[in-house]
Amino acid sequence: MRGLTKLFANATQSRPLLTVVAIFLGAVLTTVQGRLFSSALPDLRGQFGLDVLEAAWLGTALNGAQLISMPLAPWFATVVGATRVVVIPSVILGVAAVSVPLFMHHYPMLLGLHAVIGLCLGVYLPLTISLALRSVQPRFWLIVMAAYSLRVSTGMDGGMGVSAFLVEEISWHWVYWAAAIMAPMIAWLAWKAMPLTPVDKEGLRQADWAGMALLCLGLVMVFVGMESAERLGWWDSGLVVSTIAGGALLFGSAVIRAVVKKNAFGHLLAFGNRNICLCMLLACLFGIVMTPTSLLVPSFLTQMGGLKPMQTSTATWIAFLAYFASTPFTVYLARRVEPRLMIVSGLIIIAATAWLGTHISHDWRVDQFVSTLILQSLGENVMLVGLIAAFVTNLNPVHGVALGVYVPIARVMTPVVSGTIMTTWLRMTGDSSYTALRSAVQNGDPIVMERATAGVSHIASVITRESHVLAHIAGYNFVFWTSIVALLLAVFLRSSPPNPIAPPFAVAAK
Repeated sequence: MRGLTKLFANATQSRPLLTVVAIFLGAVLTTVQGRLFSSALPDLRGQFGLDVLEAAWLGTALNGAQLISMPLAPWFATVVGATRVVVIPSVILGVAAVSVPLFMHHYPMLLGLHAVIGLCLGVYLPLTISLALRSVQPRFWLIVMAAYSLRVSTGMDGGMGVSAFLVEEISWHWVYWAAAIMAPMIAWLAWKAMPLTPVDKEGLRQADWAGMALLCLGLVMVFVGMESAERLGWWDSGLVVSTIAGGALLFGSAVIRAVVKKNAFGHLLAFGNRNICLCMLLACLFGIVMTPTSLLVPSFLTQMGGLKPMQTSTATWIAFLAYFASTPFTVYLARRVEPRLMIVSGLIIIAATAWLGTHISHDWRVDQFVSTLILQSLGENVMLVGLIAAFVTNLNPVHGVALGVYVPIARVMTPVVSGTIMTTWLRMTGDSSYTALRSAVQNGDPIVMERATAGVSHIASVITRESHVLAHIAGYNFVFWTSIVALLLAVFLRSSPPNPIAPPFAVAAK
């Protein structure tokens, strides 16, 4: 009995290494779970007996709920303690995840469980960097930042391969059971790593609950509108228009409240630093520049090779392995190069890769994409580590909680919105390319007559195929010009102040 009590007793003193392990497991779980779900959604739809729209709303609930907990997590960690903020949602997450298969044919319950899962997942990412940096010495901070950046590729690229393996080889249940196993493990590690701290009752009494409600509800409404815009017809849908307009109004009200009201939630002091403002804009644009590995290549292989989305995981595994292999080089580079130069270098690589992507043709398969996948992963790695380092070296620690309120816009909102924008762009350019190619086919043309011997349907299939190719070329052009815009922003970054982790280094006082 004494051994069991000791096993589940709260830590009496802080254990930095265990804290880092717990919080990074949570960060990885957040990203991987989102990718697992989105990749497996076509198969889950069949298991749950849902139509396309019903299944899509599960994803909206899962991701949108994170925009409630992510802005609030840093503040709650300072008031009620990081231990409670990590442990309680982790336990709830485990229960919710294991319950999904039990309610697979009860749609309202299914929708609610996905919202609860998203709400719990949202607490990990906002605390990852702050808790990790407080738990290790500054000489290890760059390694922490590189590990944090790696979770992006682990989730977005490796997550698709894991999803394919789980669904195709084992069982779709493991899309949820993996979280049901990991979440209690994270709760136990956090419980053993971080002692409970007293609740700041005065902070709770003085909390700006109205500001929190305005900001979180505004973010969620804008997210719902943008995420569902493509499938509901953009401005033809009253739901899309009302949620985007209403959400923008609520979010704007929260920002105005933060400016005019003393001690309001989400004050804007952190954005008085020009570098922080530029880094925030670059973080938002990162959602577009990462679409080649997360969307364009898988989409192209699906359409050209007739593959299921999960069958394109060979390409995403290449991207993940390239990202992982380049991480030591990125850490080495970050110790010797300023963060702003890292950002510029990464964007140049991404822009060059996007230019190479504009030369694709219909016979490209995974083998032809290998070089672009490797270069894209290297560029993303270098840029993201530089971007995280720029945030850390330029941010006043006093403003960390306030900045954490707005960071979810870049972490959750813009990747999903970027995917919606890119999907819409592919559809629009594909339609216009199809119309242009079809108008170029003239009756009586010798080439047309030669192809017509194989049937009119063959000509139509060729036009459709080439319109898809042109659409993806347009997608790469979009990434290229977004990279150029990001580069123009990056050149206005100033050198970081002297710091202990990246150039320019602080000079020790004599």
